Amino acid sequence: MNFSFLYFLASPWFVVPWYFVGVVAAIWVARDQTIANIHLPTALKWGVPILVFFFSIIGLALYLGALRPPHIGEKQGEEKKLAFKEFARSPFRKVTASVIHCVAGDGLGIMTAMIIARLIGMNFWQEFWFEYAVGFAFGWFIFQYKAMSKMTDSALKALWMGGRAEFFSMMTVMAGMGISMGFITPLVVGEQPKPYTFAFWGFGALGLLIGFVTTYPMNWILVKIKWKHGMS
Repeated sequence: MNFSFLYFLASPWFVVPWYFVGVVAAIWVARDQTIANIHLPTALKWGVPILVFFFSIIGLALYLGALRPPHIGEKQGEEKKLAFKEFARSPFRKVTASVIHCVAGDGLGIMTAMIIARLIGMNFWQEFWFEYAVGFAFGWFIFQYKAMSKMTDSALKALWMGGRAEFFSMMTVMAGMGISMGFITPLVVGEQPKPYTFAFWGFGALGLLIGFVTTYPMNWILVKIKWKHGMS
């Protein structure tokens, strides 16, 4: 299969504006969560700016469409709280919020590990499992634990609940990253790009986007069986 049409992901004319919009949008989202969309769960407030940074305009669209009730900035007090509660009832929004939270936490760990792995020269499988381990740790001990700690008074139970959800989420995110790293990227640029190249950041974003898609069905199941809670 020919993926040469994706070479624009290695070009500065795409990567620079993509991440510039990502930075500006992430700052706006972080501010909006403190003054308008204040009832968004804390764990999501941590994750959304990270996801918007990597997903740029797509991330901003996900935030506006799935996490921010229309005209929430114009409401006050109890009206604002009720508007958010009603907005969050949607199963689609619950699942999408769960996926956003998952990919933000895992993605931060994966990209951090990818930078280290590429700089020290790990081979493909060393890098893959290193990214899996670091992404899993970020997702479990920071993002999932933070979310689950709101559901129970027991730290150990929160760790268990977070770990079981993270296991299945991370597995499916890395399936998407593996498709990008092991198949698409080498076909387009011929090698695993280093962190100081535009290709690294362009194909890193692509990998996370594919991971978003591959983990969506799993997160739908996890929300359905109440192992994850989406917007609640």
